[in-house]
Amino acid sequence: MTVTKHIGEGFASGELYDVVKWFNNMPVDASITVGAAHTDTIAAAIQLKDYLGNDIAVSASVIAYLSSDSAGLDAATAAPTTDLANGTDGECEILLASHVYLLTSETDGDIDVSLGYTTGAHDFFLVLVLPTGKKIVSTKFEFTA
Repeated sequence: MTVTKHIGEGFASGELYDVVKWFNNMPVDASITVGAAHTDTIAAAIQLKDYLGNDIAVSASVIAYLSSDSAGLDAATAAPTTDLANGTDGECEILLASHVYLLTSETDGDIDVSLGYTTGAHDFFLVLVLPTGKKIVSTKFEFTA
């Protein structure tokens, strides 16, 4: 189905449902909870959410990358000592070592990851790129010396 109207024109009975159902089970938001500052490894928990703000109820994938700034505009210039890896929930596939990842959730939208850095103090930000193009940027992964 191709939508030829914009939202301001309104939708007939059933049409809006046809548009909204495209977003059914699609991650359009997420939360990222980053662990406390550490000297070598920091874990993070990710929860993918649907268009209503509920935890998604299917397995879904998002692209992620490491950034050096809190806006997620720049790719990280320093490489982690240990690449992003999956924890107990979900899966992390490395697409470009130390830079780009494919994260896949369990059927409840959960993804756990960890990141390692042992060459001094440094901060990383994990950026999720959702299917809509929206970016979700974590708080900093703060590695201490």
